[in-house]
Amino acid sequence: MDPLTAQWGGEVAAAKLTQYLAPQIVTIYTTAQQLNQLLLEFRLRKDVAGDVEILKRFWEPGKTWQYGDLVHPILVYADLMATGNQRNIETAKIIYEQHIIRLIRED
Repeated sequence: MDPLTAQWGGEVAAAKLTQYLAPQIVTIYTTAQQLNQLLLEFRLRKDVAGDVEILKRFWEPGKTWQYGDLVHPILVYADLMATGNQRNIETAKIIYEQHIIRLIRED
């Protein structure tokens, strides 16, 4: 996925960061302007019971983003914690220990 168009969040991003989680729900962050292109590219259709959630990206994508097509680990952590799912919470703790804590220590 082109990170300037959309980025993976939630369980997919967590799986790529940790290789610990098998994603059940696909979370994609994109802008309203990029939404139609994304829907066409991945042949997505609206399904209330579906396993894909598309959320509004609320930041400007960086051209030199070290995580490529993934959202920032802090947002992945928040996505996982918000589910309340125990496996996701375990994975969020791994992301915190492997990615977020070093960001905090840099300051």
